[in-house]
Amino acid sequence: MIKRKTIGFFALIIIISLNISGCKSCSNRDAGSGKSKSAQNKTIPIQQKETAMLEKVIFFIENSGSMLGYVNQANEFKNSLVGLAYLPEFDKADKSFYFINGTSDLSKKSSIQINFIGNDPDNLKNKLDPASFKIGDNRFSDLNKMFEIALDSAKGNQISILVSDCIYDVGNDDDPLTALKIEIQKTQQSFRKRLENENIQTLFIKTNSRFNGLYYYASKKGYENLINVERPFYAIFFGKTELLNKLLTEQNIAGKIEGPFETARFFVNDEKVIPYQIVSSLDHIGSFKLDFKNKSKLTDAKPFKNAFQFTFSADFSLLPFSDSYLTSISNYDCLYSNYRVAKIEKILKKHTGVEGTHLITVFTDKNPLGDLEIVLKNITPGWVLETDTDNENEIDNIHTYGFKSLTDAVSKAYEYKNKGNNPAIFKIAITK
Repeated sequence: MIKRKTIGFFALIIIISLNISGCKSCSNRDAGSGKSKSAQNKTIPIQQKETAMLEKVIFFIENSGSMLGYVNQANEFKNSLVGLAYLPEFDKADKSFYFINGTSDLSKKSSIQINFIGNDPDNLKNKLDPASFKIGDNRFSDLNKMFEIALDSAKGNQISILVSDCIYDVGNDDDPLTALKIEIQKTQQSFRKRLENENIQTLFIKTNSRFNGLYYYASKKGYENLINVERPFYAIFFGKTELLNKLLTEQNIAGKIEGPFETARFFVNDEKVIPYQIVSSLDHIGSFKLDFKNKSKLTDAKPFKNAFQFTFSADFSLLPFSDSYLTSISNYDCLYSNYRVAKIEKILKKHTGVEGTHLITVFTDKNPLGDLEIVLKNITPGWVLETDTDNENEIDNIHTYGFKSLTDAVSKAYEYKNKGNNPAIFKIAITK
């Protein structure tokens, strides 16, 4: 009897203790909703969304007749392609390699030919030779259908790559320019459909390789035998923006592409918040005060000899652009104001109280007061215009026939999806 009472007594003590602890927890929860000043002032860290893990990488390598010249000898094409297959960022993912050629045009008595060549990058290098390339129907290269297949393969946490010379196969048509326009419209439609429900990024990489073989004209019938010249080729990546941003940085690519290269990225602008702050201590002309209640506002703004200038820092670490893109003044606009962007610099040394990746300086020699909006645009890089040509009179290491038409088809599909949104916008009010 005594033992039962003792056990009951201790059980009662435990229950009371649990109730008191529970009340304290309730009190703490109440404090979080506004009853405790210390809890109110406590900073709650924002949980960052984990980046998806890459599961598979699928390579589609065009092996039409126009590509044979890239595999007739040891060269940059082979080294770069194998280098991309061995990217450390791809190590934990499954890989598949395919050759692709042929056409979906039934009138040409052919079909798209996709031939599996293995899962091992080590095996890939043994397949980059003329004998292996002659599989399928290498009379044709239906570039639009190749884009469609590669785009459809970039599902979930998969990345796909199309390796091609990016020349549309319209040379046998009576009116090649009209045929090219039709193909371009089909390419744009393929991209629009793919972007309807998923944020797929497209990354173009242009580089060069020694070429020894036949060049088949795109704008007319016939071909030209090129002996050991340099020709451009392209690796086009498709995948989730978060995957391509993380895995395919300029630095990562540079480690595997042999020789100089250029990049162009097309992606859906999902209105990321780009942090920025006005830096009163750097590169200013005239005077102003910071509004500490509103960090994007300047007060008491006064020009000096009709000139007014100030600098703000921005954190572009969430954007996939190269430094050359981010520091190009032509990629920025100052909307609804008298200002212009005067300078953009990458932050190379730490400045007290300054955070971000770049410093942006804006200037005006007119009335400085008003609302200023500075936008970073997503525009096609200049190298695309330099690459494009509308004739094939001279075959060289720079130009690709109709290349701007191709990239325009891609960029317009993204413009349609973005509906005028820009990758970054900064709003600053300047008052008396």
